[in-house]
Amino acid sequence: MSALRKMLNLPPKEPKGGEEEDMASGDVSAGTPLPESEKSRTPARAPAALGWAEEEESSGRSAVRKAGRVAIWLVIGLAAFTGVRTWIFPAKPPAPIEQADPQAEARKNNVPEAEAQQVAARFARSYMTWNAADPDARAKELEADLAKGIDPKLGWNGAGVQLVAQTIPGTVTQVGGKRARVRVDVRVSVVTGSGNKTRTATSWRGLEVPVAQGKGRVVVTGQPAMVGMPTAAEYKAPDVPEADSQLSGLTRETVVDFLKSWAAGDADQAAAPGADIQPLGSGLTLDSLDTWVVDAGGGDKRAGTATVRWMLGGAQIQQTYQITLTKVSASSASRWQVEAVTAKTA
Repeated sequence: MSALRKMLNLPPKEPKGGEEEDMASGDVSAGTPLPESEKSRTPARAPAALGWAEEEESSGRSAVRKAGRVAIWLVIGLAAFTGVRTWIFPAKPPAPIEQADPQAEARKNNVPEAEAQQVAARFARSYMTWNAADPDARAKELEADLAKGIDPKLGWNGAGVQLVAQTIPGTVTQVGGKRARVRVDVRVSVVTGSGNKTRTATSWRGLEVPVAQGKGRVVVTGQPAMVGMPTAAEYKAPDVPEADSQLSGLTRETVVDFLKSWAAGDADQAAAPGADIQPLGSGLTLDSLDTWVVDAGGGDKRAGTATVRWMLGGAQIQQTYQITLTKVSASSASRWQVEAVTAKTA
């Protein structure tokens, strides 16, 4: 036992394989014979341990092992190949799926609305104008907007006199296949009689004009048709706000002075500083301010309603305005002045 093991009070080190033989052989080689009593006490030496014996592997197990190795190398090779291929030829993202828009598809077959209105309005003026004394003038104007091959008379018998003062294009109704109908309101003047008995009657007529997208432009494809004009519809106006009677009385003369200056073209002199009020033009004078009511409220800006009677073209015409007042202060004094004038919204 070594000195260190004795100091630590450890058990003696067990001999490893072969040490007992060495010790025994060493004792023998030392040439010191053991007494007979010692020989009887010495235990018999254990037989040496046997090593692993190789066992021949069966052919089935060997084939399975080889097949597994082949499979593993195939997987590794496939992963390596696909990885390198994606580096060189990266996968393209899938093409976006276009959502079909039925309305967009339908619009492809529509007639351009602005051009259709322009063509229909010009055509309606020529179509609703006729003069028996010059029938060819009407036909020449109509041919400019008609599709080729259509008779420019379009059903007119060549008699009478009618003039057009105004045309207003309206709704374009698409019917598909690059065709449409255009509503046009026409202001016509019908002349009847002759000499001292000539009379002119003016009225509005509704007209629907068939158009289509031709080669390079919109054309009229046939005879228009007269249709009805809109009729009056019901509308409930909002309740009238409460009135500020005191402020209405205090500012009435301010409004009258402004209206006189406005009609004379001097609105800047009577309006509040910074107000942008366009002149009315010549030929207009103030006859009277029939009513002036300031809406109830507070603050330095107040709105009111003015009923004004103008003199124009030898006649009186009454109109209703919404007038905005603002309080203008200078030093210790303040006064109300007109800031804006608009039509009254009922």
